[in-house]
Amino acid sequence: MANRPPFTPPVTVLTASKKGGTGKTHLMMTVADLFALNGYPYTVFQADDKTRLGSLIGSKVVDLRPDPDLVMADPSLVRTSFTPYYEACRAVADTNKSVLLDIGADEVENVANFLTDVEIEEDLVAWNLPMLVLVLVQAEPDAISSAAETIKRFQTAVPTAHLVLVENLLERKPLDVLKPNSVAGQKYAKELLPLLGRVTRIVMPGILPEFWEPYENNGMRILKVLAMKPEEAAKRLNKSVGDVKLSRRAVTLYFRAMHHALAQVISLPKGGA
Repeated sequence: MANRPPFTPPVTVLTASKKGGTGKTHLMMTVADLFALNGYPYTVFQADDKTRLGSLIGSKVVDLRPDPDLVMADPSLVRTSFTPYYEACRAVADTNKSVLLDIGADEVENVANFLTDVEIEEDLVAWNLPMLVLVLVQAEPDAISSAAETIKRFQTAVPTAHLVLVENLLERKPLDVLKPNSVAGQKYAKELLPLLGRVTRIVMPGILPEFWEPYENNGMRILKVLAMKPEEAAKRLNKSVGDVKLSRRAVTLYFRAMHHALAQVISLPKGGA
């Protein structure tokens, strides 16, 4: 496991995996809420065909994906569409805002190529801006292979980036208890485990969909769930107060666990910068 002290904002944080459905957007929502809770400003970008992050965090999210019809006429848009992210990173010294980027499975290569082309490695050093890449994985074969590919891609594109493997335990077991003779266990041992010497590992606990989805469907971020009185939430969700208290407890336990896990890589003393 990588042994680095946690970074204090401003930082740039990316969530990535070449496989969809691993929890990238949910993790970025959590990161944004942790920044907001502790008073740290941020700018959020998303490169994903599922643009739901804005409704989850209740603030503006800049969509970096180019219009496919326009790309046909101007292929350079595949690269230049990510320029706003670069400019936000370049402006951090003036804005003091961290820069968050949620990357969809189909955009990992495009983002990595862009970061290579603009030579962001040397810029990050000049800007004194740490980069954290949170790579999502679940204990199933495709997700393990995708995590390995994503880690290798960012290690090449931005060698000084701090890579973090985030094990999403939603409906999955931990990687380390996979059976060695299973397909997932073999992929983990051969493809992913050898890459983890310079990678920090943290665990992302799951929230039962029945507990979280009613909040998400009502456009409620974690901070709002925790702040809202059970009686008010019950009316909004059309649920009993008892059910709301159970679901809110699950959200609270998740948020506390992620606050503790992410503290290994991001230091967020209250009060902001």
